Amino acid sequence: MSFVHIKSDTGAVPPWEYKPADAGTYQVGQLLGVTDGVLTALAVFDETPPYLCMREDTIEAGTILPVTRVSDDYVYETTLADGSEPEIGDKLQITADGLQAEEGDGTFEVVLIDGDRVHGRWV
Repeated sequence: MSFVHIKSDTGAVPPWEYKPADAGTYQVGQLLGVTDGVLTALAVFDETPPYLCMREDTIEAGTILPVTRVSDDYVYETTLADGSEPEIGDKLQITADGLQAEEGDGTFEVVLIDGDRVHGRWV
């Protein structure tokens, strides 16, 4: 699985933005960073990532990708990495592929746990 918007505090739908990306393979729901002005895949990330990818594709450098901006106004759902057993209120980090949450000192605060799925918001 990947990250999915579940709901917002205001009822708003997150607007899409269009940004140039580094060469690579991207997935819908993958969290992305920015390096030298272009979108990039994450390494293990313990800070709030800035963007969520909205297109699945293998692209060349400079190709425009649709993204939404990550916000603390939204609740997101994802799966937990193997071995993660958080509790509500724990702050998780993002896995190296940008597709799951795992235990660590991160900024994704758990608000609901449902088996291997977790809901959280960025704090």
